[in-house]
Amino acid sequence: MSFYHFNNVKISGIASAIPKQARSVDLQTASDLGYAAATNLLETKSIDRTQLGFIIFLTKTPDYRSPASAIVLQHRLQLPKDCLAYDINLGAVGFIAGLQLGCSLLNGLNATKGLVIIGDTNSKQIAEKDPLFYHFGDAATAILLEKEKATPIHIQSFSRGDAYETYIIPGGAFRTNEKRESYDLSSLPTAGTFNQLNYDKQRMHQFFAEKIPSDLTDFMVKSNGQISSYDVLAFQQSNAEMNLEIIKNAGFDQSQLQSNFKNFADCSGSSIPLLISGINEKKRILACAYGEGLSWGFADFYLEENTVLPLIETDDYFAEGFVTHEI
Repeated sequence: MSFYHFNNVKISGIASAIPKQARSVDLQTASDLGYAAATNLLETKSIDRTQLGFIIFLTKTPDYRSPASAIVLQHRLQLPKDCLAYDINLGAVGFIAGLQLGCSLLNGLNATKGLVIIGDTNSKQIAEKDPLFYHFGDAATAILLEKEKATPIHIQSFSRGDAYETYIIPGGAFRTNEKRESYDLSSLPTAGTFNQLNYDKQRMHQFFAEKIPSDLTDFMVKSNGQISSYDVLAFQQSNAEMNLEIIKNAGFDQSQLQSNFKNFADCSGSSIPLLISGINEKKRILACAYGEGLSWGFADFYLEENTVLPLIETDDYFAEGFVTHEI
């Protein structure tokens, strides 16, 4: 059963970065935004980088198919050579999964600190003429975890692989090995099936609207949480109406639900960090993420005062890295 309880790991800092113009510039990647967020976090918190035991990068828009973008980030951030570095191909549930993996790694390593980076440049997956282009946004988040006695962190995650095709980009990997030209990815009916972003939004959201309330209630029982226990509900910014339906079915009051649909599009794994970016006092957070996979999950944790840094905007990119958006 994928329920996790950690009481010896502290969320010491969270920093997020977005492009200046909402969409990343042509040569800017998710790792560039992650680098900016991580640099801001490590410098603001005056972290000794030699104490970092790992860097995990959760993304579905990496710099390359190989090597892992986390290894490039390890170099750019000047982390130790014995620092564990790897990528994980996840999008919307990146925050939940990253938190769980980071806490688990700290429990298994002799390091005292670790860095989790979550980010996606969704705009590079969808043609600008596609209506979905404005549904998704670009952002990245860096999370600093430290091994020390702290308020509990509870996490639970789920996946349902039989519905993997509800959100899928077939091109760019090796399931199809025919040589093809490069096109903008698109969900439009006129797009080729290989390069088409296949997104069955209705099917995905119908499943989550029916499934999440009961799983959320069960999660709260496991984590000893009551409806009145939480200061903030931070839900994936994918569908406002569905989020309201979920909390209503779970028994919550609408006033507890945080929302920033007016300011940001759906920024995948950074949606939840962007929701809590304005919180500067101690709060108990109930986070819920859901998306492609299908995958979904919950996290129950406390934010201490000054844990979340102000949001930064940047168009900087790694000029030394060769970048291509061809598939």
